[in-house]
Amino acid sequence: MSRAEILAGWAGWVSRQPTAQCVVTSQQVWRYQDLAEEAAGLHSRLGAIQAGTGTEDGPLMVLCADRMRVIVALLACLARCGTFVPVDVRLPPARLAAVATALRPGVILADAAGRDLLAASGAAASVPVLAAESVAPQPWEAGTFLAPGEADSSYVYFTSGTTGGPKGIRGSFAAVWHFIRWEIEQFGVDPGTGVSQLTSPGFDAFLRDVLVPLCAGGSIHISSGEEPLAGAALAHWLQDRRIALLHAVPTTFRTLQAAGLGPASLPALQTVLLAGEPLLVSDVAWWRGLFGDGKKLVNLYGPSETTMTKVFHQVTAADAEAEVVPAGKPMPGVTVRVLAEPDAAAGTIGEVEIETPFRLGGYLGSAAGGFVGTHRYRTGDLGRIRADGNLEILGRRDQQVKVNGVRIELTEIENVLRSHPQVRDVCTAAMDNGAGQPVLCAYVVLYPGGAELPDSGLDAHAAAGLAPGCRPTVYVRLSSLPQTLTGKVDRRALPSLAAIALTKHRQDPRPGLEQEIATLWTELLSVPAVGRLDDFTLLGGDSLRIARLLDRLRTRYRVEVPIQKFADDPTVAGLAVAVAAARGEDR
Repeated sequence: MSRAEILAGWAGWVSRQPTAQCVVTSQQVWRYQDLAEEAAGLHSRLGAIQAGTGTEDGPLMVLCADRMRVIVALLACLARCGTFVPVDVRLPPARLAAVATALRPGVILADAAGRDLLAASGAAASVPVLAAESVAPQPWEAGTFLAPGEADSSYVYFTSGTTGGPKGIRGSFAAVWHFIRWEIEQFGVDPGTGVSQLTSPGFDAFLRDVLVPLCAGGSIHISSGEEPLAGAALAHWLQDRRIALLHAVPTTFRTLQAAGLGPASLPALQTVLLAGEPLLVSDVAWWRGLFGDGKKLVNLYGPSETTMTKVFHQVTAADAEAEVVPAGKPMPGVTVRVLAEPDAAAGTIGEVEIETPFRLGGYLGSAAGGFVGTHRYRTGDLGRIRADGNLEILGRRDQQVKVNGVRIELTEIENVLRSHPQVRDVCTAAMDNGAGQPVLCAYVVLYPGGAELPDSGLDAHAAAGLAPGCRPTVYVRLSSLPQTLTGKVDRRALPSLAAIALTKHRQDPRPGLEQEIATLWTELLSVPAVGRLDDFTLLGGDSLRIARLLDRLRTRYRVEVPIQKFADDPTVAGLAVAVAAARGEDR
C-alpha cells in the first residue's frame, strides 16, 4: 500500500533525525519533529470534524497561501486515507466555485487568503471550513500515522477542460510512490539534500517537490513572494539556500541566462530536473558551456493524467548540437508507444501513448478524454521513437493550425526562429485578424543589449528554414513571454492583433500616476511598453492578471478600485482616473 510506504519513509526520518531541518522559508525553519507535531494536530482536528459532520469520505480541499500548511495537510490526509485536493488561492472566484461544484468537498482547510477567496466565490455555503491558523500542534505518535487503513489515499488536481471549465484528474499515491522512489534512487537524493519548491500547490508537481525530500531525509526550500522567482533573483536564492536539486519548468530555468552565471556559480547545485515544456537545444548549449558534466541537466516528460514523469533523459554533449532534445526513455515499468499506421516505418510521427504499471484514476465525472482502459493514456502529443530508443516530442495535435489552407506545426516555426543568435525565446500562434481569418504571428524575446533586429532580419532567417506558407506574417517584440501559474508559456495571454495595431498609434502615458500604472502593466503583461489608451484585455490581460493588477494597486496606493469600474475603461488613462478618484484627488 503506497500510502503506507510514503508515510513510513517520512516517519523513519522523524525518528532518526527529529531536529534536522525539514521545511525552510524566508521567515522560519521547521524541523522534522515540528512538521510531525503540526501534522498530528491537523490529523486530530480533521477526525473530530469529519466524525461530527459525517463527512469522513469527502475530499479535503486545501486553500492555503502558506505552503507549509499545505504540506501539513498532505501528511494528515495520507494518514486518514483521504482524498487530498490542494487549490491555488490565486484562482478567480468563479473558477473556484466551478471546482467546488465538481469536487463536492467534505471539509475545506483555509488560511486567511483562502477564506477571502471562498467568501468571494460563495463556494463554502454548506461545507465545514477549518481555519488553518486555529490548528495547534500535538504530540506525534508514529502509530497514528503508520496504522494500516482499508483504503489507499488519493488526490485530485484540476486542469482546464476542452470547454475552458475545470477538469479534475484523479490520481493515486501508488503512482506517486512509483515516481518518488525512482527519483530518490536515480539521482542519489540523500539526508540533508536541499530541494527547491517553486511550484504552486495547485499543480501536481508540488507532490514531487515535497515528497521526494521528505522520504529521503532532505529539506524542502520554499520560495517566498507572490511572483515566481526568475533571473538574478532565482540565482541568488539557489546560491543562498545551497539548493542541490532544482525542479523547474524550462521557461523559469531559461531566465537564469540573464543572471550572469559563470563556471564557479551555484557550487551546491548538483542536478536540474526540467519538465512541463520542451527543453531547447539552445538551453543545453548554454548550460553545458558553463558547467559541462559538472551539473546534471535532465529532461523529463509525462502528463498529469499519468502522474508526472514517465520518460527521462540525462542531457549529453551531443544534445547541444541536435535538432531536438529527446524526452528520453521510459521509467522502469512504463511502456511508451507512438500510434501510427500499422504498416508505418520505424521513426514515423504519431500520437504518444503511455502505459503505466499502476491503475489510472481518470477524470471526475464521466469524461473519458485520452484514457484507454485502466492503464493507458493517449497524450495528444506528437512524437517519434528514434533508432536509439529515445522518444522525441514534436509538438501537439492542437498546435497544428491551418493558415491559407496550409497545415502548419507551430513548434517547427519556433525551433527555426530560436536558432537565430539574437533570439532568446519565441512563441507562435494563429491570431484572428478581426475578419475571421487566421494570421500567423511570432512573439519574439531578444537577448538584451544586442543590436536592433528588424522584421526583415527575422523574416530572412525564417525563409532560410521554412516553407513559404509557414513563415510568420507579423513579428511582435516582448520583454518576456507570458506565463501560467505553473511557469509555462501562456498562449492565451499573448497580445491580440487588435492590440498590436494600437501600438502603431500609441500615446505615451503622462508623467506621474499614468507612468506608474503603465509600469505595472508592462510587468504583468510581459510587454516592453504600453500606451495611455491601450486596452488591458486586448494586451492579454485575463481575469487572473486583472486580479493581480487590482491587488497591486491596493497595496501600492491603498485604494480599492472595483472591478466593474476598471471594466468600464480598462486603459492606463482610465485606471489613473479611478485611482485618483479613490484617493480623493482631481485629474
